[in-house]
Amino acid sequence: MDYGTLDESSRKTAMNEGNAELSERESLALELADHIMAFHGQLPDELYNRLTKHFSKEEIIALFFQIGSKNGANWFIIAMGILNE
Repeated sequence: MDYGTLDESSRKTAMNEGNAELSERESLALELADHIMAFHGQLPDELYNRLTKHFSKEEIIALFFQIGSKNGANWFIIAMGILNE
């Protein structure tokens, strides 16, 4: 089963298409999720510094928890071959 991958340019295009209606905080949370998923949990200082301007430490931890738990659930679904029909 091929779930496909997006190259960097395609990812950025996909990220920008729906962002017009998001607040700055929402856009930043989405950017965090995209970055964590695309770069396997690596977080550049520049992105972390922008996060701290909009989110408390507790909120940043909660974002990481939610991103990680959703990612883990997706890996499980893929590993088990579960299809959404």
